[in-house]
Amino acid sequence: MEQRNNLVLQGTETFSRGQLDNVALDNGSVVLDSVAGRYLQYGSYTTPEFAMPAFCNLNVSWNAHAPQNTMVEVRCRVYAGGNWTGWMSFGKWAPDYPRSSINAHSDDGLIFLMGDTVTVALPGGGTGVQLQVNLSTNDDKVTPALRLLSAAVRPLAWEKQDGHPINRRLYLPEYCLSAHDPSFGREMDLPLVMAALMNRWGEDILPEEVAHIMADKATGSTGNAAFAAAAAGCCGYPCWQAWMDLKDLREQIHDGCSVAVRIERHIRGQRDPVGVWMGLRGFGHDDAVLADFVLLNDPTADSDGAVNCTMAVTDFARYFTGRAIALRPKPRDIEADRPRRVPCSFEYSTEDDCWYLSLRGQRQLLPAEFSGWAACSPHDGVAHATTAHRTFRRMERTRTGGFRFPPEQTASGGRCSIYIIDQTGTMQFAEVRLPTPPPAPSAPEANQSTLSPAP
Repeated sequence: MEQRNNLVLQGTETFSRGQLDNVALDNGSVVLDSVAGRYLQYGSYTTPEFAMPAFCNLNVSWNAHAPQNTMVEVRCRVYAGGNWTGWMSFGKWAPDYPRSSINAHSDDGLIFLMGDTVTVALPGGGTGVQLQVNLSTNDDKVTPALRLLSAAVRPLAWEKQDGHPINRRLYLPEYCLSAHDPSFGREMDLPLVMAALMNRWGEDILPEEVAHIMADKATGSTGNAAFAAAAAGCCGYPCWQAWMDLKDLREQIHDGCSVAVRIERHIRGQRDPVGVWMGLRGFGHDDAVLADFVLLNDPTADSDGAVNCTMAVTDFARYFTGRAIALRPKPRDIEADRPRRVPCSFEYSTEDDCWYLSLRGQRQLLPAEFSGWAACSPHDGVAHATTAHRTFRRMERTRTGGFRFPPEQTASGGRCSIYIIDQTGTMQFAEVRLPTPPPAPSAPEANQSTLSPAP
């Protein structure tokens, strides 16, 4: 477990202390109980009541394996003002399900859940937390499996500690907003950082895949940090939200683990400071000025090459909100739901002058309600560190369910990779070689004059 305000539950011994209703423990996970080889349709797991330091904000995270036709719902309740609130749901969740956050509040309206954060507006704050996870399946042969559950609170009287200065730099891939899918706007910063946190361990996942796995259908955004942690859990990485100070962050870097941190800062085009998720990749010391600094990846930079930045520790302490997302390397024996990728062919149709995906000889028409991401990436002969570092160009979707290349790609020709990511985060990909256009005819040489130049 983390420090007292960050509670992380995982493993058989820890889960066994809770209340199990129609669920069982299997290989360190909470699963639906079974009878005669068939899983029950519903079950729930309820944690003990945990005393916490008086807090104003609560964030809950979960990691679960949820195969098709299964569902996970995480709920919490808060002890404040001498009473427990009713159960508040963070929404039904599964990788293939159109997950949506839920806004809820207590009867007096002073304790409310919005998106991924519970806020306690009562004097004295909240002092207790209890969590509950409901598991369900529509297929008695499969069950969801809860692997990790966490609760993190921001104390009212938070005595933040700096810890001991360290000098360590970690590798963290650099991804910027301008080089990736613009449909999610500036809130694409969190998928970019989450992809970097996983890719540093060799995952090679695209930020667009992460974005569509964690997208909140209620808001149409990717700013829900609870869904971000669940998305990383889908890929097999233990991941949870936390409220951290400098001491906690230094311990994470000391252990070799980068962290996503939320920074309040001014960005171009915004009058007031806004929250931006950045990747923390280390700490250092400048002997010339005798000052400590923080190494960050800022996804709002103008290009991938400008993502790496430094900030004085004193400035970082001022702008860091305390919100963080911790991610640990994937255990070898873990089962992952994502990334899910389907290799296809890409075929040209002379009838309507567009390209179509083809799977085992069958044309795959893009549905009319498709709201995912379709892009091509030319092969430039450069060995990129990750696929997400490549150059992507959006493709035009046709009314017939096909695609057209952007004009600049058609003009240049050559080999391309095609990436089609749907709303569930499932990718269809293909390789194609476009014909290289013939060289433009050279202009005829002008006849040389034999006249003498004028004086």
